[in-house]
Amino acid sequence: MKWNDGLERALFKKEQNRLRKEYAEAGMTEGQINSMLEFDLEWYKSRRREAIHTQRLDIQTSEDEDINKDNPLYKKFFEKLAVEDKHEDFTKFGWVEQIESKELYEEIISLSENDMEILTMLIEGFTQTEIATKQGVSQQAISKRLKKFQTIFQRWL
Repeated sequence: MKWNDGLERALFKKEQNRLRKEYAEAGMTEGQINSMLEFDLEWYKSRRREAIHTQRLDIQTSEDEDINKDNPLYKKFFEKLAVEDKHEDFTKFGWVEQIESKELYEEIISLSENDMEILTMLIEGFTQTEIATKQGVSQQAISKRLKKFQTIFQRWL
């Protein structure tokens, strides 16, 4: 943002003179007028500080990484500008992150990876027989695991 201090100051003083007359015609006291003008002066200073200390970050949005290589602000703030999605739903056990009960969550994450895979397949709609086939065990073994899971869920839900 550019700031021409001479021009801005002249415009500000001109506006202050106009407002001073307007306030006096409205019946304001000299103290009230000065308070209003002091407030305007602080606003002017704020605008000036922002204009002087704000720098545009002119970066190109493109897949080509070399476009912004010479931009010093881009280099300095690249890590803050880059966003990495760390959302857990992209993992195979992402559904666990949606459990609201802290106690149930802690018990589920303490299960073995094999048990977590079985639970995930159940949530995805696989039958006991399909799970048993994928796991290379009997359907009865999966049934026993399901009883364990049922006990856990009944305890916390």
